[in-house]
Amino acid sequence: MRTYSIYKIKEEHLTFIFGRERKLLEMMQGCEDANEKSLKELSYICDSVRFEDVADILAAQLDSKYTHLERTRNALFLEHPIKGKMAIYLVERKICIYCEGSRMLDLDLFQMLAKMSDRFIAFNKQENECGWLKPRKYHMH
Repeated sequence: MRTYSIYKIKEEHLTFIFGRERKLLEMMQGCEDANEKSLKELSYICDSVRFEDVADILAAQLDSKYTHLERTRNALFLEHPIKGKMAIYLVERKICIYCEGSRMLDLDLFQMLAKMSDRFIAFNKQENECGWLKPRKYHMH
């Protein structure tokens, strides 16, 4: 099972975070999930995300591709016969994703979230991975 924490970085902090993604991952590596929400740094650099917005877009875009889609008050459960299963929760300022199966499942989700905003960044602490869902292009002058 792969677990992702996805954050929406505030517009004014994008240039500071860009290129420092690994440092942010390292900061979170030392934190348990229970303590992660109390990190002042995360609340300072991250925008809040409304679960309804995420669930509405994902349900509308992915509904036809998945055999099972269940939505509760604060969770979304998706199942694809070939790709696998996914559970999506919103906790504080992060979107928690639990994926079981093919990595194509992850890509479907990342692609949909990238359509919502170019400010989402994902962290997979177990695999020591991090990255922007829709990488920004910066030019050196």
